[in-house]
Amino acid sequence: MFRVFDRYLLKEVINGWLAVTLFLWLILVSNRLVRYLGDAVSGDIPADIIFRLIGLKMVWYLVHVVPFALALGVVLGLGRLYRDNEMTVMSACGVGPWRIYKPLLAFGLVLALVLAWLSLYVSPQVQALSYKLERVAKQQADLTVLGAGRFNELQNGRLTFYAERLSADKQHMENLFIVLRDKKSAQKLPQLLTAKSAYRKIDEATGDNFLVLVDGYRYEGKPGEANYRIMTFAEYGVRIDLPGDPEVEEIQGTMPSAALVRSSDPKDVAELQWRLAMPVSVIVLLLLAVPLCKSSPRQGRYGRLVVAILLFVIYYNLLATAKYWVGEGKGPTAIGLWWVPVLPVLLTIILLGSERLRCRFGRG
Repeated sequence: MFRVFDRYLLKEVINGWLAVTLFLWLILVSNRLVRYLGDAVSGDIPADIIFRLIGLKMVWYLVHVVPFALALGVVLGLGRLYRDNEMTVMSACGVGPWRIYKPLLAFGLVLALVLAWLSLYVSPQVQALSYKLERVAKQQADLTVLGAGRFNELQNGRLTFYAERLSADKQHMENLFIVLRDKKSAQKLPQLLTAKSAYRKIDEATGDNFLVLVDGYRYEGKPGEANYRIMTFAEYGVRIDLPGDPEVEEIQGTMPSAALVRSSDPKDVAELQWRLAMPVSVIVLLLLAVPLCKSSPRQGRYGRLVVAILLFVIYYNLLATAKYWVGEGKGPTAIGLWWVPVLPVLLTIILLGSERLRCRFGRG
């Protein structure tokens, strides 16, 4: 009987878990896809890498969705059994809370081990690959941020340039006129540069932006005087500071877990604890989900579900807040994020204890 009960219970829970995982996963992926499409339309990234970036993000989203989805799947699956009086019949046959936990915890432990592998090993590699891909995409991005058909000033007037137009693929500027001034030294004469085309490049080592001029001339001299020099060049790089050019992702997310273990930086400690907290969350949220799903047939279909979602959202927000505190050095790293997973365990003990007392006094 118990083996049949285990299979039946896991079937209900796994069906709910898969449905919730797919639903949440599609929402997150859709939001990211819309963002990437917007970036591609505005020229920030090439359109041909969108689906590669989405594929990489899917793994990262899976790590964060699974604990929440499994707990919600337990609430949906067991909640239906309670509403249909099936759990009442099983309880009469001697099935108590600890008998319910046995197959669920076995499945949750396997899932937590898989999630630990994804969180500690696979996800950082995927994040690093995604980061590198976005950095390369930024090198190939168009120059619409600089503007074409008008004069532009950058670096507090040190650099003034004019580009006649953008190329058809928006990857190059054409027919450029640039004036460079050294405001720190009045002795240095301004430089005038012209070029047939230019493209943007990012230095991999420093992250600096460069405008690389192609097939042009460089003029040095004082305006109005005949004493000047003319030089030709095939390529000439000019460093530029673009406004509003943020980093693609937080670098901690791309670091290998082994490097985080060796680091004493608070942000690295917070990132490592966050990765470990994901598989731990599978177990603690599963523990809390079982007492939350208990309801009578007369209760509303979604009453317990709303309460469960609210508690799970609070848990995730507390986890994110604790990560921020640890990263900013506002708390002891030894405690770190670990006080947050303790809360669902304590709430589970309270709920199970109150249920046991209610049953004892009800019988009395």
